Order: sequence, then C-alpha cells, then structure tokens
Amino acid sequence: MEAKYFPIQIEEKWSKIWADKELARPDSEDYFSQIIPPPNVTGTLHMGHSFQYAIMDFYTRYHHMNQKSSYWQVGTDHAGIATQMVVENNLRNQGKSKDDYGRDKFVDEVWKWKEFSEDKITSQMKRLGITVDWDKYRFTLDDNYYQGVIKAFVELYRKEKIYRGYRLVNWDPALKTAVSDLEVVRQEKDGLIWHIAYPIADSDESLAVATTRPETMFGDMAVAVNPKDNRYKNFIGKFVDLPFVGRKIPVIGDEYVDMKFGTGCLKITPGHDFNDYEIGKKYALHEVEGVVHTSNNLEDFAPINIFTDEAFSNDMVPEPFANLDRFKVRKTVLEELKNKGLLVKEEKHHISVPRGERSNIVIEPKLSFQWYVKTQEMAQKANDAVNNGEVVFHPGNWVKTYFNWMDNIQDWCISRQIWWGHRIPAWYDDEGSVYVGFDEAEVRTHYQLDDRKLTQEEDVLDTWFSSSLWSFGSLGWPEESKLEKYFPTSLLVTGFDIIFFWVARMMMMSLEFTGKVPFKDVYVTGLIRDENGQKMSKSKGNIIDPIDLIYGIDLEDLVTKRTANLMQEGLAEKIERKTRKQFPNGIESYGTDALRMTFFSLATHTKDISFELGRLKGYRNFCNKIWNAARFINNYPKVSDEFVAKNDSDKWIEDEFNKVSVQIKKNIEEYRLDFAMNEVYEFFWGKFCDRYIEECKASGETSNLHPMLKKLLTLMHPFAPFITEEVNELIFNDGSLMDL
Repeated sequence: MEAKYFPIQIEEKWSKIWADKELARPDSEDYFSQIIPPPNVTGTLHMGHSFQYAIMDFYTRYHHMNQKSSYWQVGTDHAGIATQMVVENNLRNQGKSKDDYGRDKFVDEVWKWKEFSEDKITSQMKRLGITVDWDKYRFTLDDNYYQGVIKAFVELYRKEKIYRGYRLVNWDPALKTAVSDLEVVRQEKDGLIWHIAYPIADSDESLAVATTRPETMFGDMAVAVNPKDNRYKNFIGKFVDLPFVGRKIPVIGDEYVDMKFGTGCLKITPGHDFNDYEIGKKYALHEVEGVVHTSNNLEDFAPINIFTDEAFSNDMVPEPFANLDRFKVRKTVLEELKNKGLLVKEEKHHISVPRGERSNIVIEPKLSFQWYVKTQEMAQKANDAVNNGEVVFHPGNWVKTYFNWMDNIQDWCISRQIWWGHRIPAWYDDEGSVYVGFDEAEVRTHYQLDDRKLTQEEDVLDTWFSSSLWSFGSLGWPEESKLEKYFPTSLLVTGFDIIFFWVARMMMMSLEFTGKVPFKDVYVTGLIRDENGQKMSKSKGNIIDPIDLIYGIDLEDLVTKRTANLMQEGLAEKIERKTRKQFPNGIESYGTDALRMTFFSLATHTKDISFELGRLKGYRNFCNKIWNAARFINNYPKVSDEFVAKNDSDKWIEDEFNKVSVQIKKNIEEYRLDFAMNEVYEFFWGKFCDRYIEECKASGETSNLHPMLKKLLTLMHPFAPFITEEVNELIFNDGSLMDL
C-alpha cells in the first residue's frame, strides 16, 4: 500500500469498474428497487443531486450486500421550460432567437444541447460511482417513453379525465406560457394601495375602491362589498360607471369581502385575479351592450381579458392606455385619475408579488385555452394509500405537508406554450372540433373521419406530466417486463420541494395506470444550502460543483465559475473576496468518499442543510485514518479469516462491534444516515484505532486485526465504497465487498 492515501486515482479506477457492473442477484426472490429523480438536461449536476445520489447509492449497495436483487433506474428529464430557456439564452448571446429557426430547426438545436448536457451529467454520475445499470438508461423524450406518455394522455382523455377549457392561469409574459402555481414564487415587499372613486350611475355619489393593481380596472366587472357592512349595504344592486370605459358594473354583496381591508370595497376583475375569477363565476358576470349583468347560469360567465401574451394592453383598453406595457398602463392610469379628481389617496401597503420561478418576471393571471387533468378522484386514491400505510413518508412530519396540498387539490393545467417537449396528441379541423388520438391516422380511424384537413395542437405537455409517469414508465411501461420484478419500487429519495410537483403526481398516475402505488417508502431530504444558510444558485454565485470538491479546487477556476453569469451587478467582486477567504490554500482535494460521508453526516431530518467545508475536511482526514490503519495492519501477517477472541481486548471489541452493528442497522432502516455515520466514525476512530489497535500492539496479540478490519470494511462499504474496496483488494483480494 502507498504511504499516503490518494483518492483520485483509486476512485477513477473503481468508477470505471462500477459503471460496467450489474447488481442483479438472479437467485434472489427478494428485491430492492428505486428510481432516480431524473436531473434536468440544463447543464451539470449540483450539490443537491450529489447529496441524494449518495443516499440512493448507499441503499442500493446496502440491500445488495444483504442478498437482495438491487435495481436503480437511471435517466434524465427533458425539462421543457428550463431547457428551452437555456437554449434560447444561448441563441440570444449569438444575436438570434428561436423564431429565426422555426419550430423544427429550433427543436433540433435543443436536441444538440441535450446531447451536450447529458454527456456532462452522465460522466459526473459515473465519477460519483453510482451503482446503476447504464444499459437501462432512459430519457423522458426517448421513443419508448414518448409512447407511454401519449398512451397516458389518450386514455385519460377517453375516460373524460382530461379536458380543454378556457380558464384563468398563471401566465409568464417573458416565457409566454402558462405555469403552475408551484412554479410561482411569492415576493414579499412594501408597495402601495390606491383608493379610487368609482361614480355611482345616475348619481352624485361614488364608492372608493381600494386596489393594488389599478392597471386592471379596464377588466372590472363588478364592485363587491360585504352585505353586513352598514356603510355600503344601500348601494348593493346599484351600478357604477367604470372610469375611462363607461361600462356599467353592478355593486354586489358577498361575505367574501373583508370589511377591514382598504375601504371595504373591492373591484372585481375576473379576467386578471384568481379570487375575482371565483366571484365572477359565482355570479356569472357577463357584459351585454356595455352593461355587466349577473346570472344564475354559469354558462353566461364571460370574463374580460385586457392583456396580450406579452402583458401589453389589448384592444379592450381605450386610448391613451392601449398597446402599453402593463406597468406603463398603471402609471398612465394614475396620472389620468389624478387629472379627473378620481384618485382619492395612495398609501403604503405590504404586498405579495407573484414571480415566475424560471424567469423572475411578475406573473399575470390570464385567460387562455389550456388542457387540464381532473385530479380529485385520483388524489383520493393516493391519499387512501398513505392513510392505509401502503406509502410511508420518512420523516413522518412530511405527511401533513402532503395532505395540506392533496386535500385542496385543483385540476391540473398540463399544457405549455413552448416547443420543446411532448406535443399534445390532439388535432383540430377547420370548424375547431378537437380529436385526440395516438397519431393522425389513429384519430381518423377512431373518429371515423373523412379526409378533412386536420392540424395538430401546438402546445406541449407540462414536464411534470411526463415525469409523473417516471416510476413505471422508466421501467418499460406499457410493457410489463421490469414491472413484474421491480415494481412497486422500494424507495424514493427526493427533496421536500417537489412533494407536490412529483411525489403526489406519481402516486396518482401510478394508481391510475397500474393499480399499484409507485413506491413503498419516501425518504424526504432537506435542501443543501451554503455555509450562510443561503440556497445555492447561480445568481448568488455560491454554487460549488461536487466534482470540484472531489478533484481539488483550483482557486482561480473556482472564482471564475462562481462569478460567471451573475444576474446582479456588483456581486462578482463580493463573491470573489468571499471565495478567496473560504479557500485560502488555493487547491483542496477531498475525494468522493469524504464528500459522501459529509453528506451522510448532514442527512438530518431538517428542512435546510448547511454545507460546511470544515466537516468535509474532517471526513477527508477520516479517510486518511482508514488508510493508515489498514497499512499498519497490513504489516502483520494474516493468521486467520475468522475472528476468535483470545483475550479481554478481543472480547471487548467483538462485543462493541456487535452492538454498533445492530445500532447502525437500526439507523439505516429508520433512514437516519446521520446517526449511522456518526456511529461508524466513533467506532472506527475511537474504539478500533485509538484503543483496540493500541492494545494489540502493546500485547503483541495481533491475530484478530485482519478479521476485525474485514468486518469493518464490509460494514463501512456503503458509506465509503472507494477506499473500502481498494483496501479490501490490496489486503484480502477475495472479490468485491458488495458481492461477498
């Protein structure tokens, strides 16, 4: 053995071996299986990926070593909006846009990026030594996977569980597509609220309406007051003249109105506010010849849209407010209200601004035709599976979070107005009739159509629709080959931030299409943050590439990486100073085992996990301790493969080993790798090295050092696979630790 432990050469050697290794145990009827949360093909892996992959690799190795046929499905996600944004930004840097290419050629460009990003991601995975069968690799736009996605859509549609509707959605004006509630980030900030006088029709009176969005007043269809509010109850049933527009809108009484908010009078704009949309539906507000009426017939409901896809005012808005950006509309409206004496006052008000998670642009509630999945029935089946224990969350407190969303679930908008993704399998004729099928030929046969012209839907499916099928689609569904042995999967390791996006939806879809839950245990991890508790992101410049930590951090390269592509001017210099302070030695090499053990030690049941470089250095030192202890033992001849206690020290270490083995097994099965890692560290360093080896040296009785080292290498292998495998080969040379 070399005098010093050099992880890089050893790890590269074993990474290549494991990349070609299959973990199947054909004779075992017991299995362990899991699916990888497929990373987006938007660039490279980050610390969060590496953290979860370390945990997944741990359990794959652990169960394989316990004689189970272990299978870990690997693959990547096409990530519709995110990947298209990356490619569009790349084109923008070249002075081009996707429209310069057209749909087909642009999609070709995205495929090129996919190949580039995928190569980087898979090489990172292999370098981390993950134990997957690379021959079974899947991508969510693969031909076979695509067929499964189309099958799911068509079957749901023909079961009347998918429909197309004209409804209010979260609209991202930068991306020009609908996004889900889960892709909207609320920004809390100090803002303003304006009190605007709305004149009562045929009267000298007016109502002061309080609003934070005066620019939407052109879409107003009512003014709402609380019927218990003595200030306004006499106005209910009257009409107001909407300023600038002349539209007569009713004053309605509804207990939804908070009498203490603002003036107690709310403008109701169903086409640009989700709460107003529900009020508008309740009263079926609709305009007839300049007058808005209420109705008992929901089909009469006709909200007014005043913005384009780019969030500019449209032709429903009069001059001088037409064809302006929405924030310019606000400025102009306030100026004109002042001129007309209708702006009563403005005051400071704390507001919550919705921003697109991807674009950081203010989201605009907007009416549009979209495709939806009816979710309530499917959600109930998924909830039943949790309630009866078929699916268990670890830690258990995440069940409450899961139910908080599932119990209030809304129909799921699954269409996106982008080009990269699974194009929705729907066709329209010239009259606007819609036909859904597997392809155009099947549509014509199924609907017994003539040779009329058909045009396919332009929209693609929400990425989360295709990834909701991942738990069984990645295993070959609708074919049943791997499903028969490895499904339902044993474990899902995932972050708390996608319980709604992914976990719940996989449960709904799996029960719908297979009649089974997709997984038995869900291990919910926290979110890796930097040493200051901040979420790692490119805009903050605090991302660290896990491969940098493994190979060694070149300070100049790291500074460049951390300050590149920053969204905030002036931040680069601050981050450079911080980086140089964090890494004063310029180059630090840690290795994968040290990184893995750091992750395990941080795998607490907390929501936020602070990544500490000091802890990483500590586990690098632990690897050195393992290496040096093995070198020392290797100086003695191996007497026996079996541990046979010959003195009190032997009996003590054997007893301690048996106790710690039981405790570690308990921690592992309770998904407390932080406790297990601590037990390993304390036993090996404190009891085995500092006491037992020293007592063996003092007594001269060293015959049990080799057998105890072998036991420890086997115990520690899932925690630190590279160094344990290398030591085992150099000293014992009796085959892989995983297969013994």
